[in-house]
Amino acid sequence: MIAWSKRFPRWKYALGYARLLSARKRFFDRIGLSPAFPWPRPRKVLGDQARLAALRGSAAGKRAFIIGNGPSLGRMDLSPLRDELTIGTNGLYKSFSDWGFSTDYLLFEDIEQTEIHGQHIRDIQGPQKIAALYNAHAIARPWSDLTFMNCRLADEAYWNEIGIQFSPDFAQTVYLGSSVVYIALQLAFHLGANPIYLVGVDLDYGQLSEHFPPGKLEITEDNYPVVQRAHFNPDYYKIGDVIGVPNSQLQMQAMTVAHDFLTDRGVEVYNAGVGGALEVFDRVDFNSLFASRD
Repeated sequence: MIAWSKRFPRWKYALGYARLLSARKRFFDRIGLSPAFPWPRPRKVLGDQARLAALRGSAAGKRAFIIGNGPSLGRMDLSPLRDELTIGTNGLYKSFSDWGFSTDYLLFEDIEQTEIHGQHIRDIQGPQKIAALYNAHAIARPWSDLTFMNCRLADEAYWNEIGIQFSPDFAQTVYLGSSVVYIALQLAFHLGANPIYLVGVDLDYGQLSEHFPPGKLEITEDNYPVVQRAHFNPDYYKIGDVIGVPNSQLQMQAMTVAHDFLTDRGVEVYNAGVGGALEVFDRVDFNSLFASRD
């Protein structure tokens, strides 16, 4: 399936399609040739699905922190997370140099967001980068430290008939919940982390949601000040980019699905952020999580 946005340049279609074919090929195990002398020999090459499967349970017994992009991050000292297991999203990498550390994982799913960051993703140092398979068209190679995940595109049937799902097997299928944080929760569960803490997951977009309906919004000089206040970094977007105005109702529904799924399996999830509208998960004071380490 080709999923590039209307903004993806037509002159890049051929290159984008070639990238998609290459990504699909490498997702599954395949037969390759070893550089044996004098005759190459067949060998099994593990695909991205196998690499994701190998992550299952790798963080058992550890806690994980999922870092969103909400404006509340600007009011928090994240330095205690330097030695923690962390999962970041989208353009969070722009702050790695300021923080002095990178997240362990960095997720990309939104098509427009990946097209915006696609030329820079390969240059991000530190995290294990994971992107939706249908976004391969936008991501410049090489992909040596990037893994593709098999996300189920959320069409009308998904929202209205199937309903929001939570994947028990991240290597097989990943489901959407109107927020990349929902994918991060599925990854944390796959890793076996427990408990899971959310920071910067505000789900409160202020005037952005008040003035614009859910959907894609091109950023202009007129709406730029409103967009800037929706993220912790005022330079997160630039004029000409496209931002997704979230559907807050769907986001809350997805978080409720995640809460119920994880609770039933004994996984504890807490909102360790400051402020925001996310009340599905019990709140905990962020600083109290590190008091015993002083």
